[in-house]
Amino acid sequence: MMSIKIAIVDDHKIVRDGIKLYLNNDDEYEVCGEAQNGYEAINVLNQQEVALALIDINMDGMDGVETTRRLIQDHPQLKVIALTMHNDYQHIKAMMDAGASGYLLKNCDEFEMKNAIRAVMNDDIYYSKEVAQTVMNNLAKKRARARSEGLATPLTPREKEVYKLILKEYSNQEIADKLFISVRTVEVHKRNLLEKTGAKNTTGLVLYAIKNELFEEI
Repeated sequence: MMSIKIAIVDDHKIVRDGIKLYLNNDDEYEVCGEAQNGYEAINVLNQQEVALALIDINMDGMDGVETTRRLIQDHPQLKVIALTMHNDYQHIKAMMDAGASGYLLKNCDEFEMKNAIRAVMNDDIYYSKEVAQTVMNNLAKKRARARSEGLATPLTPREKEVYKLILKEYSNQEIADKLFISVRTVEVHKRNLLEKTGAKNTTGLVLYAIKNELFEEI
């Protein structure tokens, strides 16, 4: 069976050496190129045919996002897995938008790295467990936002403030004091909230927020 030819792009030699130890002890993989930045990676892949590249994000000169974009543009069949310490949605999205097929955290072990490589080489997408959770959390927040904005009549900023305090069990007077408005104005906002959500009372407002996951959004 042909081994999978792999390039490692990371600005830390100790990381590259560690990955080589992981992979070169298995005939299924062959590390045949390494680079410490994006510019070197472009040169390496122009001289050596590689099936997959493991790419760090934070590198001097050309970061992993731009490196991924450039490499896939020049080598459309190349598979890329991000290998990084960053577990935030902005970095994940940037790498996947650039063309990466996988996203691994550097605390992964040998077995997870090999599983990720196999998955990506089979045209699947692979996220570390923690990364998958970050992606799911972000999607949940987007769904909550969509539900809030999807009301027949969207909530105003002031109504959201009042709603949030209702969920914190503030009384009408406490809400008025907190927002520097009159109790009568609080009652008007609460009445509007009841109409917009279809709730019948304060308990209904709380149940609506729970059902529609509005706690993060409001």
